[in-house]
Amino acid sequence: MESVIAEKYAVALLQVAQEQKTVDAIGAEIQSIQRMVETNADLKNTLEHPRVKAGEKLSALQGFLGQKLSTTMENFLMLLLVKKRIKHLKAVADHYEKLLYGLKGKAMARVLTAMPLPAAQKQTLTDKLSQMFGVAVELREEVKPNLIGGMMVYLGDQRMDGSVLGQLERMKQRLTKVDIE
Repeated sequence: MESVIAEKYAVALLQVAQEQKTVDAIGAEIQSIQRMVETNADLKNTLEHPRVKAGEKLSALQGFLGQKLSTTMENFLMLLLVKKRIKHLKAVADHYEKLLYGLKGKAMARVLTAMPLPAAQKQTLTDKLSQMFGVAVELREEVKPNLIGGMMVYLGDQRMDGSVLGQLERMKQRLTKVDIE
């Protein structure tokens, strides 16, 4: 459900941004706002609180940002607040980013690794993914020590799991299916 809602709002925002020729600026602005909301629990609680009025929520958000929002973004956030969809802001921002990459003929791959990748390995992975999918790929790396080793790559609807944790999980599933006589 959230992805359907996020897609509709992201597409609408992109259409407005295209009309105003502010696609990149809006993309940067929504990402900045989304990061601020995700990293600030007080702000997130205020925005999602049912008893706080939409205007007060928008003022609180502007106060935390410490900068003036573009008219487009201000109107968009007010729409999310009035329609009680602000809890979907991260999903909307992520979907907007995917649409923006698609508009530019690029793709963004999320790479989860146990340890940071060396620059040469990042470049090799970028080249391989670009070749596999036929589009220019940009990597977004996240370090997740619980993977133990290897990596997981998310690109569009594709998920490639080459992590040690994933291999152990698959081994566990195979072992639980074996009949012991």
